[in-house]
Amino acid sequence: MLTEALGLLASETKGFGLNFDILETNLINLVIIIGVLFYFGRSFLGDKLKERREAIEKAITDAEARQKEAASSLAQQQQNLQMAKKKAEQIRSEAQTNAENARQAVMAQSAKDIERLKSSAAADLSSQQEKVIQDLRRRVATLALEKVRGNLPDALNEGVQSKLVDQSISQLGS
Repeated sequence: MLTEALGLLASETKGFGLNFDILETNLINLVIIIGVLFYFGRSFLGDKLKERREAIEKAITDAEARQKEAASSLAQQQQNLQMAKKKAEQIRSEAQTNAENARQAVMAQSAKDIERLKSSAAADLSSQQEKVIQDLRRRVATLALEKVRGNLPDALNEGVQSKLVDQSISQLGS
């Protein structure tokens, strides 16, 4: 077809030349351009399309790999979160147990301290009571001696003194 079109052009102009009539040459030029593009551009365009297809396939493969990696990472992080929740619950439980044990220990120590304070207070009270009783005995004895000393000169006159001396001698003699 190309040769016929060229032959037609050559026969009309008596040689080879260009036909500038747009209506006659438009279809021929279009067929020639498409043919040239198809012949020379097929490998170029095919390579470009092949490269583009490979790039798209690689992008899809990479996206799928990242999606799988993200899903795996999400599952791992969810598992880590569950483990952390369990660990936190365990720590909270241990803290409650430790707090209860500490409370029991404080209560027991407080009870011991109260008993010790009671016994100490009772001992102090008993000691104070003994001191007061001894002090009262001393005062009573002192007051009694003072009263006797005050009454003794009046009660012991010479006759009573002689009588007492005689009784003492007679008791010693027997």
